[in-house]
Amino acid sequence: MAVDMCRMTNGMDKPIQRISAPNIFCRACASPLVQAADWEQEDEALWSIRLWCPECGFEQAATLDRPQLLYLSLATEEGFGWMLQALSELNAISAAPSGLDFAHRVETDRIQPAGR
Repeated sequence: MAVDMCRMTNGMDKPIQRISAPNIFCRACASPLVQAADWEQEDEALWSIRLWCPECGFEQAATLDRPQLLYLSLATEEGFGWMLQALSELNAISAAPSGLDFAHRVETDRIQPAGR
């Protein structure tokens, strides 16, 4: 895995680099919601993880080194951020009144998952 670097400039027109969050997709359905379901440190530099897709149920075991683990972590956190932002936007246009708004319930784990 490689981390994408973006070229940017600061306020003084000096080029700076930042790491943009990576995208990781499910191999079965191409969903961007892939997440680590289980993980265990094997030794100083390696982790065993089980990747899981909540959309199609696809699972895959993987062994990652520290840079790959950081890459996965950045992608997962970025994905959750996008999801919460989308839920906030959805809640803002929703006309349904409720005691706690939908995005707040998700952020505080007070929402019941839908059955499939």
